[in-house]
Parts: sequence; structure tokens; C-alpha cells
Amino acid sequence: MSGYVNEIVRLLSELSLSDDPKKQLLDLKATLLALSTSRKDDLHKNLELTALFDSFNSSDCEQVELAVDVLGQLLPLVSSQEVVERFSAELLRGLEHPHEKVRCLVLKQVLLCAETESGVTSVQSNRSLLLAVIRSVGDKSLGVVKIAISVLVKVCGYSTGLTAVFSNESVTALQNVMAKSDSCRFSVYEFVVSVCLLGEMQLSVVSNSGLLDRLIAEVTTGDILTQLNALELLTPLALNAGGMNLLDRGGVIAKLQYLLSLAETDPMAALLMPGLIKFFGNMGAVRPWELVEQYGSVVILVLGVASGTCHQGDVALQNVAFQTVAHIGSSCDGKLALAKCKTEMDGVMEVLGGSLQSAPTDLRLAALNALTQLFSIQTEEMTEEVVALLEMWWAGLGGTNLEKVVMVAQQPFSDLHCAALNLINALANLPWGQRLIYNEPGLVEYILDRSTESDKVGKECKWSVVETLVKSPSAPEIFESEHLAQLEKYYRQGPFYVEAQVEVALEGHN
Repeated sequence: MSGYVNEIVRLLSELSLSDDPKKQLLDLKATLLALSTSRKDDLHKNLELTALFDSFNSSDCEQVELAVDVLGQLLPLVSSQEVVERFSAELLRGLEHPHEKVRCLVLKQVLLCAETESGVTSVQSNRSLLLAVIRSVGDKSLGVVKIAISVLVKVCGYSTGLTAVFSNESVTALQNVMAKSDSCRFSVYEFVVSVCLLGEMQLSVVSNSGLLDRLIAEVTTGDILTQLNALELLTPLALNAGGMNLLDRGGVIAKLQYLLSLAETDPMAALLMPGLIKFFGNMGAVRPWELVEQYGSVVILVLGVASGTCHQGDVALQNVAFQTVAHIGSSCDGKLALAKCKTEMDGVMEVLGGSLQSAPTDLRLAALNALTQLFSIQTEEMTEEVVALLEMWWAGLGGTNLEKVVMVAQQPFSDLHCAALNLINALANLPWGQRLIYNEPGLVEYILDRSTESDKVGKECKWSVVETLVKSPSAPEIFESEHLAQLEKYYRQGPFYVEAQVEVALEGHN
């Protein structure tokens, strides 16, 4: 055994008897830093950590932090399951410690232990420890709360752990955490939703606990902020098949649809509109046909807000609607589903096109980003139906054409400039879009001109357009061979290529 290992063992054994534990901890920290990684394995069988845990029992913050540092280096040398089983009492004390770093250190060890089924068994069979972790969900430190939630979600990944966390005693502990404050209540809700997303078994157990019902009730009761927070937490459930069925059976979706319908006449309901639109938009991005066919009135309303026929003049809400329509239409199914609302989509496309010219910057940016999503499609997903639909939508942009998009791309404002390039990139993947690019005077030359880009993002955006054209199977049929050769050269040179400057020395000049 090396001298450094012997020294660490000695310092650990003498720590509990030391009159100056801080000095002892400093010596331990220095010796550990000097010990090579390969020799640290020699420490495992000689580690006695009780005195280190006892070092937390001090009002001296420096001593406590030193003990955290040293333990943080030594604990990984012991299996996390062994730590939980050997030092259960010390871990429990650590979870009640006033110093945040101690509580985080302990929870991280429990989290490591919960990575395996046998480790979960060790955690869930120690009722005192499990309840202490549950209480940590109500901690004043957000960092502690996040780790505690992660531990409990890991434990719930196994049936025995799930049963333990949602036993009557544990649910009562969770309810006690919820009673502490609004933030604690929503921390429990966040945990509950995370467990629901693990699978059908977890969803069923959580549903039977009554905690999910409390979250659902928050959507239609309480103040606006509470309702919006609850909506945001429910959104992942709406994207999950089992969660969606649960919300549907409970009448939650119908209630949200009703709230959205009230927005025209009820000022309080109108405050919920952005959150409701985002909720249904996220749902539509995953299940576009279901949204259009079962909740058609919602889609019509969202399209109406985007086109300005509903809530005219509310720029912030129209921005949300732009993003939502684009989110739904980001997939092929989403595009085809939106096409079922032809009249309304025609209105949206006209407004999106007009927004590029005269709208405030935020709305112009939102319009560009929305158009990019709507016109983006993977080459392997191109069907005649979708390609024809996109060409029809482009024609419906009113007075806006590719020339107007190029004008935006040539502006010095980085966000608008790059957003316009991204839209050109989306068009560059479509055969009819490539014909537009080829026929637009000066556009191919602009794409090949590196001097228009001065920053990293702009160079990457321009190069992406080149990459799309080079890799497109239809481009050789549309572009001249000279252009294709220049595009391929640009692509090979990469986004950040700089032409070498050749200096010529003139006779008679030094």
C-alpha cells in the first residue's frame, strides 16, 4: 500500500479524535488530490467514513464544505448500495442538514443507488430514508428538489418501488409537502406527471392515488397563473397515449375546449388563451388527425387567431398562433391535416406572407420561422400530394414571393437574416422551390457569395442552403452544371472557408 493510501487511512481514523477537524479535513483533501486514480481503488476495503459524516455536525460552514468535498471524492470508491445500507443513519441526518450541499450530496448517493433494481430494493425497504426523500421534494432549494424528484422517479421505475412510493403513508407525506406552499405543490405535480410518463402501470397507480386528479382540477380552478402552470404540466400527458386517454375519459380535454370557446366573451378565459393554444398545439403536433377530426373547432379558432379574424390586434397572441400552426404542420401528417381546413389555411398563408413586409420585427420573425417549419420536409417523406400542397400554399402567400424573402435575408439584422436563409433552405429541398431559386435573378450568386456573411451563425445558415442543394437528387435536373460545380466546391470547403489573400511585392517598394 502506498504512502498516500496509508496517510488517508490514518487521517480518517484520527478524524473523530481530532481537536482541529478542519485541519484534518484539509490534509485529507490535499492527500487525496495527490493520490493517483489507479491507487484510489486500494482505499475501498480500508474506508471508514463515519467520522467524515460526523464532520457535518458543525456550525462552521468551511468545515462542512470541506467534509462534502472529501466525501464527494471517497464515496464513489464504495458502491452506492453499500453506502445506503451501511450509512443509513448518517444519510438520514444529512437530509435534515441546514447546508444545501450536504443534502445534495446525500441525495446524489441515493440516486446512484436507485440505478439498479437491487439498489431500489435497498431504498424502498428503508422506510425512513424513503420518506425523508419524499419530504425533500418540499425543500427550499430547487437543486435539492430536482434531485429528490429524480430519485423518486427512478424508484418508481420498478413495481416494488412504485408500490412503496404510492403507499398510503407515502401519499400522505406527499400531501404534507403539497400543503407547505404553491411551489411545493407544483413540485409534487411535476413528480407525479414524470411517473405517469414511465408506463401504463405507473399511470394507473398514480391515477388511483388521487394526486393526478388534484392537478387536473387546478386547470379549471384558482388564479390564472395556477391554471397556466397546471396546463403546462399536463401537456406531456396529452402527448402520451395512455395519458391522453386518461385526460379524455376524465373530460379534461372537453373542459379545455370549452374554456377556449369562452375566450371571445370572457376576459378571464381570454387570459388562458396562450396556454390553451399551446396545449392543443402540442397535442396536434403528435396527433394532428385526432385534433382536426375530434376538436375541429379548436383548430378553426387557432387558425382564426393566426389569420387575424379572431382577436384582431393582439400581436402576442397571433405570434403564439403562428408558432402553434407551424408546430402542428411540422410533420407530413400535420400538413395534410391542416389542409383539411383549406379556407382557414388560405387566410393564414396570406397573413404570414403579408407579415414578412409590414409587421413588427417579432411578428415578422415568427412568420419566417412558421413558414420554415411548414415548408420543411425530409426528402424521404416527399409525396406528390404533400409537395403539391406546399406549392399551393406558397402561391397563397399573397404579394410575397421569393424576391421579398431574399430582401429580408440581405438585411443586417442577424435574427431576420438567418430566419430568411432558413426559409430559403426549406425551399431548396423542394423541386419547385429549386426552380424558384434558379429563376430568381441573382439568388444563386448570392448563395455562392461568402462575403455576405460576417458571423458564425450566418455562415452556417448559408452553408446549410448549399448543403441542401448539393445533396438534393432533383437539383441536377434544374441547375446548370457550372452552378452545381460551384455549389459542390462551396460545400466541400465548409462554412468557414476563407479565400487566401496573395500579396504581390512591387519593384521599388519596401
